[in-house]
Amino acid sequence: MVLLSLVGAALAFDHSYAAYDAVLDAHVKGGRVAYSALGPTGLDPVLAELAAADASGFTPAQKKAFWINAYNALTIDLIAENPGISSIRDLDGGKVWSTRRFTVAGSEVSLDDIEHKILRPLGDPRVHAAVNCASIGCPAIHKDPYTADGLDAQLTAASRRWVAGNGVVVQGDSVKLNQIFDWFGDDFVAKYGAVHDIPGVDGKQEAALNFIAAHADPELAATLRAGGYTLGWADYDWGLNKR
Repeated sequence: MVLLSLVGAALAFDHSYAAYDAVLDAHVKGGRVAYSALGPTGLDPVLAELAAADASGFTPAQKKAFWINAYNALTIDLIAENPGISSIRDLDGGKVWSTRRFTVAGSEVSLDDIEHKILRPLGDPRVHAAVNCASIGCPAIHKDPYTADGLDAQLTAASRRWVAGNGVVVQGDSVKLNQIFDWFGDDFVAKYGAVHDIPGVDGKQEAALNFIAAHADPELAATLRAGGYTLGWADYDWGLNKR
């Protein structure tokens, strides 16, 4: 009976995220969000579904998709509720990721809890290409929710979009990496640190370059793996990703 109850609860949740999909479809274009058009209540039905969900019977893929979507939906809602700000760091003295608490799957969590205690321990650095901090410097938010069916392909696609967008900047013999690869370097080292030895590079920068090369077009991948360039971190743009 307990097993049947868990299965029933898992099936009751809409894993297609139809309500969230409709919001994204109406307000996200080209990685930018129409926060003013969404308004402070536009995501309320979606957040109510996330709050009431019983994730205890979810599969690993369902859990990963759920928490990625929860992080992004909560972040979008934060900005929509505060139309006067120019950056998410204007909220709570730049500590909004730890100060604000939300009900998700029946538990009180912060954005930091979702990212650091739930998503990062899953060991898949591609989640950094999927979660969005409402900033231009982030990997661009996608117009579709993440779903368990095809999640692997979605995360790979998100990584490729990031690499083709602001994941790396190559200008002549200069290569600059998005600072996310610095802030969360250990996540990339664990998965990509030993993939390919790049001359003159090591540690988290080498892991970042290996991740980028794995998701880049063949010409860029070959350039990065060859080494011989100056390497640094790109400036991070905390301006809102609004349209």
